[in-house]
Amino acid sequence: MSAGMETATARASRAWGELPDWVASLAAACEATSGRVVAGRLGVSPAAVSRVLGNSYGDTAAMERRVREGLMAAVVVCPVVGEIAVEACREHQARPWTPVNPLCVRLYRECRQCPHREEKHAGQ
Repeated sequence: MSAGMETATARASRAWGELPDWVASLAAACEATSGRVVAGRLGVSPAAVSRVLGNSYGDTAAMERRVREGLMAAVVVCPVVGEIAVEACREHQARPWTPVNPLCVRLYRECRQCPHREEKHAGQ
């Protein structure tokens, strides 16, 4: 970082005051790589990341969920297999019908009505 440039954590602290844990994780990730790289990992624009750090994003619920899932290694409790990483949950949701064994069949059926289903969060 060149002289005189503010760190992501300093910028977020100035804008937010006491940082929520997920904003602190977002800022730390931006410092470790870049805002553009972090935005790519989260599936949002670099401008969205910048606006969150500057506390001018608006409704942050969906962004908080993305940060917790994408950067903070969030876990969910699956009704079929128990505690799993959110990424594994999303992979199970995306799988097509494949009746190769009873577990795959049960996961397919349960994932369609699971409270963690990705479509239920769309538009947040």
